[in-house]
Amino acid sequence: MRDLWNSVTACRYNFSPTFWVMAQLLAYIPLACVRKIKQFAPFALAANVFIMLGLGYVLAFDVATIRSRGLADIVQYNPLRFPLLVGTAVFAFEGVTLVIPVIDSMTHQEMFSTVLTTALSVCIVVFVGIGSLSYMAFGDAVETVILLNLPSGSATIIVQLFYSLAIMLSVPLQLFPAVRILESGIFPRSSGKGNVVVKWQKNMFRGLMVLVIAMIAIFGADQLDNFIAIIGAFSCTPLSFIFPAALHYRIHPGRPWTRVKDLVLGAVGVIILFYVTYVGIRSWGNAAPSVDKCASSP
Repeated sequence: MRDLWNSVTACRYNFSPTFWVMAQLLAYIPLACVRKIKQFAPFALAANVFIMLGLGYVLAFDVATIRSRGLADIVQYNPLRFPLLVGTAVFAFEGVTLVIPVIDSMTHQEMFSTVLTTALSVCIVVFVGIGSLSYMAFGDAVETVILLNLPSGSATIIVQLFYSLAIMLSVPLQLFPAVRILESGIFPRSSGKGNVVVKWQKNMFRGLMVLVIAMIAIFGADQLDNFIAIIGAFSCTPLSFIFPAALHYRIHPGRPWTRVKDLVLGAVGVIILFYVTYVGIRSWGNAAPSVDKCASSP
């Protein structure tokens, strides 16, 4: 969003990343007060449309760049950055917390397995395809946010606008399960349906939670690749690998081979959790700075 603003205004008003994080609270705090996940359906649909349009443009630009310039210099294996790749890949499972709320909101819950398998398959193709093509197009010059590699122009501005809106519309959906879990612990027997005081107490809690997340975002903004890898390893690994394997091992004994797979999956998750988190913290501050189009502007 900052890069979009600077492109439109020609860097006349170059606000800091902190300003842009705080400005988005005007949208996040009201959306965080939504009580039913079904009410996010229009926002999620709009976000998906914006993201697909943006991905289509990035894909076309990557292919055009490869055709005109050829393949960039590619390092097949980078031992220093590979652990961060693993953490970032695990971060792609951030939506795992929405599994139970989505099942609860589905009319035909028996179709959930098909929906989940289809969604994961599409995500795999998109993540691997866009990531690989972008690296082949730009090599080590590729930015953590690929949109920063796109040339200035009206098409890029539109894509950046789409992505900014998509993120703003999808963040409250990501926040929903965490808010509901924490509220059930803080207000175990209180409902805001018939009590205005309790309702506003919950609203204040939700606003405070969004503010805390904004502070964390400001802290990690300058080290986005390390930050995402650490969050992916430390938070998404237990949710995506360790806890599901442990629960499946506990409640569904099954065949010995199934239990072995649960143990292996859990062990891999534990290794990722500690090793990638350690590498991310150790390499903090060593990431290359992001492109700032206003750095040389008067």
